[in-house]
Amino acid sequence: MTDLQALSQDLLNRLTASGELTPSWSDAFAAVARHRFIPDMIWVADGAGLVSLHRAEDPQEWLRRAYGPAAAIAQVDDRHSAGPGQPGRYSTSSASQPDVVALMLAALDAQPGMRVLEIGTGYNAALLAHCRGTTGALPVGDADPPRRHDPHPLAHRLPRRRAGLVHR
Repeated sequence: MTDLQALSQDLLNRLTASGELTPSWSDAFAAVARHRFIPDMIWVADGAGLVSLHRAEDPQEWLRRAYGPAAAIAQVDDRHSAGPGQPGRYSTSSASQPDVVALMLAALDAQPGMRVLEIGTGYNAALLAHCRGTTGALPVGDADPPRRHDPHPLAHRLPRRRAGLVHR
């Protein structure tokens, strides 16, 4: 088993053991690779603030954080940090922690054919598309202006013919 497979399995085991992952969503969480929806640079607490963690510089730690129990911080200080190499003070955008994603999807009770608006990384959209078989009725957008108008990074990660992108 690779590190990635082990991390993914650990995520499934945690969510199942805690009761947050319902059987109806288990296959989707097993099939959709969370790390594909996490930005290459995330932010982590180091005691002095929030410091950047780049996927290319420490791929194992980045993967561990992508599949960990906490939210993956995608932006700090509303993109106005103190400067290059300086720690951030507060999180202003993140990929939701996996248990919250599982609870939100269970509470949503989406049925095939329903239209759902997803604002964010696309992870929820991919889970919905996998589990509910949505056919082109799953708009996806990003609230963060630098990413909002560039659908290409998100478009290649969503299941084909199951989710659509809408940018306004």
